[in-house]
Amino acid sequence: MKTTTITSFAAAVLLATASPAALAQSGEGTVSMREAIETAMMANPEILQAQYNTEAIQFEREQAQSLYYPRVDLEASAGIRRLENNTRRNLGIADNELYPLEAQGTIDWTMFDFGRRRGELLRQAARVDGASLRVIERSEFIALQVARQYLDVLLQQRVVAASADNRAFHETLVGDLTKGVEQESISVADLQQAEERLQSAVVREEEAKQGLELAQNSLRRLTGLSIFSASLPPDLSTSLPASREMAIGMARTDNPLVREAQADVDAAHGLVMNAKGDFFPTVGVDVRGRIGEDIDGFAGETNDVQARVYMRWNIFNGGQTQGKYQEMVHRASQARYRLHEMVRRAEEDAANSWTAMEAQQNIGRALTRQSEVSDDLLLSYRSQFNVGRRSLLDVLDAQNTRYNTQVNLETSRFSQIFAQYQILAATNRLLTALDVAPGAGAGKNERERFDYGPSKDAETDYRRYAN
Repeated sequence: MKTTTITSFAAAVLLATASPAALAQSGEGTVSMREAIETAMMANPEILQAQYNTEAIQFEREQAQSLYYPRVDLEASAGIRRLENNTRRNLGIADNELYPLEAQGTIDWTMFDFGRRRGELLRQAARVDGASLRVIERSEFIALQVARQYLDVLLQQRVVAASADNRAFHETLVGDLTKGVEQESISVADLQQAEERLQSAVVREEEAKQGLELAQNSLRRLTGLSIFSASLPPDLSTSLPASREMAIGMARTDNPLVREAQADVDAAHGLVMNAKGDFFPTVGVDVRGRIGEDIDGFAGETNDVQARVYMRWNIFNGGQTQGKYQEMVHRASQARYRLHEMVRRAEEDAANSWTAMEAQQNIGRALTRQSEVSDDLLLSYRSQFNVGRRSLLDVLDAQNTRYNTQVNLETSRFSQIFAQYQILAATNRLLTALDVAPGAGAGKNERERFDYGPSKDAETDYRRYAN
């Protein structure tokens, strides 16, 4: 039997080295995942947009509050007036110009409007809460995206390390086979086959480096930080719900998108209350006062003060009031079904994340065993190749399987971690588990402040359908 001896074959040395995880970057300048997320909470544009939207809607709520206060208007004027009428002609003063100088003020205070102002105030309070929950939703979402990219940086570092290991294996193999060709113990075809695999390994390493740089770029977009050295994130498994059913239940009630949609439903009911008030009159008081010279067509000083109670009631407008009310009732139903949609999405996210976590746990165990077997298989094929019982292709295929298994194992490990984070984000607990505060503007509770009361479970207002 033909024997082939390769004196400096690299496989045994490379198999004895540390795992790719140990070859990843570490040391000074490391930014932890928690620090990256904290930075994103303060500087990410999406979170800041949600923050300023909340602040803007708070001023809309202040405008709704202002409807409860009187309106005070002042006006002053001066000019020239020529007035001709029978009275002035009979008095012989028709040709006399008037120089009116006038100041007037009006105070108008709506006392009763049968729910119009109250509905608008509650609507704006609910909108503030919804916008505040949007800050929380964006904070959880951005935190999850930062975690994803941070884990991707760690993964790509390990893929780069595994790719460098794979390239070094093939470089050493090509060097040994070159010596074998010179000694006429190895065919040129075997050397060519090894060189082809070497170039493939070089391509894989460059692709891995590209993947690492792209992951760093994505992380920079989310955080504003250039992170080149990352560390393993903390284990958050103790913060997970106890079961799949519990995770789905928590997502159903605590998911930020669900809570935001509930605030939208409450805001829609505020519009219904406002529209219902249009069926009733408005009762208020106003005070008007004027003082001036040469006003109302008469020369000299005039003082005019009037106070009154009034009622304004539109009793017919062609059905516009009824149409507006029905519109708001149906808008409330639309908001209700959007809430149902968000609930189903939250349940799906939690269930899918739990499925992914369990699947990656099983995949990880299988890949760990496969990695151990592939290491032993490569050693066996190397020994058999040296005595001519295995072809070079067997050795190359074994190394390719070993490399792919290493990459898949690292991918599975980080996928399992990310699935845990997805579960926490779906249940609105990722930031809490990391002990990171959400963006500014989160945590408003204006509905409680303005005594909105419990949210309606359904739309029970009278409704009809369009002709």
